[in-house]
Amino acid sequence: KNPLHFHLVTDAVARNILEMLFYTWMVPAVRVSFYDAEELKPQVSWIPNKHYSGLYGLMKLVLPAALPPDLARVIVLDTDVTFASDIAELWALFAHFSDEQVIGLVENQSDWYLGNLWRNHRPWPALGRGFNTGVILLRLDRLRQAGWGQMWKLTATRELLTLPATSLADQDIFNAVIKEHPELVQTLPCIWNVQLSDHTLAERCYSEASDLKVIHWNSPKKLRVKNKHVGYFRNLHLTFLGYDGNLLRRELFGCPSPPPSGAEQV
Repeated sequence: KNPLHFHLVTDAVARNILEMLFYTWMVPAVRVSFYDAEELKPQVSWIPNKHYSGLYGLMKLVLPAALPPDLARVIVLDTDVTFASDIAELWALFAHFSDEQVIGLVENQSDWYLGNLWRNHRPWPALGRGFNTGVILLRLDRLRQAGWGQMWKLTATRELLTLPATSLADQDIFNAVIKEHPELVQTLPCIWNVQLSDHTLAERCYSEASDLKVIHWNSPKKLRVKNKHVGYFRNLHLTFLGYDGNLLRRELFGCPSPPPSGAEQV
């Protein structure tokens, strides 16, 4: 019903593993394309960055140029998110974009960008609380037309004149651009990126929501983060890990997907 096409930015080792995983898994209606992280590194390696993800997080900034030019829309996900819903529901939110909007993001669920977490804390500029880039809807076609590559580089270069480095990698630069161009962003419902960071205020979201969609383990501690409700979120994650992947090899309803051209019949 909703075929999936994964675009994975990896190093050579991860690509070998993931290619074999998808090949032997044989899930219908799934395509996978790989992009070499080594080729993207020179485009972001000039940015001083203190984030634990290193250069890899910054690569989100160059996706409009790195992905195929005929690809108009994409959902960008950090690897530390757990889905508790159908990703097709998230894709449907593209329909809410205005003609000017190019990026869909959930508001940041901490006081990081307010600059009051500790004395002399000086974050990058952001609109209010800023936005979290663990889950992003990107209108690639509009970003290319708007000259996104030049836009983010000019913003980053200017801010780095007075700031020593990014603390939150690509997120700092996305927020600085949005601060300057607020018309570009579509704010997504908080349930699509419930953030379990060390300074999280996510309870304001999930205390009022009965249907959480995406859990984001954006603390360096990941599943060991200190949170009074972490047991509930950890169980969601472990339930997902416990699913039998063999069930995805056949469609439970409807017609089976035809094999790709040239595929071997087994």
